[in-house]
Amino acid sequence: MIQQELPWHTPVLRDWLAGSTTLPHALLVLGTPGIGKSRLLRAFAAALLCESPASDGRACGRCDACGWIRAGNHPDLRVLQREPGEDGAPAREIRIDQFRAITEFCVIGSHRGGRRVVIVDPADAMNAITANAFLKTLEEPTAGLVFLLASARPDAIAATVRSRCSVRVAEGPVMDDATAWLQGQTGCTPADAGTWLAMAGGAPLHALGFAEPTLAAAHRAMLAVVAALPETSLVAAADGLQGRDARQWLPLLQRWLMDLGRCRAGAEPRYFPANVDRLALLARRCDPRALAEAGRALAQQYRQVEHPLNARLFCEETLARYLGAFDSAPADG
Repeated sequence: MIQQELPWHTPVLRDWLAGSTTLPHALLVLGTPGIGKSRLLRAFAAALLCESPASDGRACGRCDACGWIRAGNHPDLRVLQREPGEDGAPAREIRIDQFRAITEFCVIGSHRGGRRVVIVDPADAMNAITANAFLKTLEEPTAGLVFLLASARPDAIAATVRSRCSVRVAEGPVMDDATAWLQGQTGCTPADAGTWLAMAGGAPLHALGFAEPTLAAAHRAMLAVVAALPETSLVAAADGLQGRDARQWLPLLQRWLMDLGRCRAGAEPRYFPANVDRLALLARRCDPRALAEAGRALAQQYRQVEHPLNARLFCEETLARYLGAFDSAPADG
């Protein structure tokens, strides 16, 4: 199916298409999670392959090429992404065998006489072996082959791969536009939209998940575990997060810590405004230097979030680093 770019990326897409005659052979698009990078890349790919583009260069949605993209079988498009495992959840890595499966595609000519496009999303999911194989193709690009990569974690991409890409940053929407879009998608009130966007750090696609009851309940449960620290024990907190994906609870913990820092500095919380009283109480128990150190420690943990060797130990170690914000705290008062 052809994915339309989100409204705030339409001007970006038009700018890219205006310069498509000088398009680099590898484009790496960076941006925070949940702002629509994947949809932007897929809309761009559809436009590059469209055989009867609109006046602004975007895909027409009616030609044969657009029909094949809609059906997921365009002969000049390949997508490298994390494949679902036996439990249906995406694998943690893009494996070398996935890349080997498209090596012939990368060297043969176009089926339709135009460009060939490979989307890699997310590019930071390529393991070291896959990245090395991918690098060889980047170093010797064939004519008409375009790689489109997306990532929210550029530091997790091999520097040699990044250096051979033209890097562009995709921005998220301003709050008013995000609120209006979320209301249009869910029919929620402006207040609910604002709350969800705050919890999602302004990322509309993540905020959209809070309109889904199961996801919203999971988020509330994880937030309750985090908010109960440090009074609850580390073991009890780890029990509460048992079975949760670290890619969900660790960003939540990081945002909670950021709000603690804001409250400690006398500012309002950004992500959890509804929890301002609890955050203000905890902030008085934190030392600013310990907060900063805990923030750095959680950032280090996030670099391992895709590949924890032991999920339980990773959880306990991460929570211990968060609790370090309170270790040297002055007496409350």
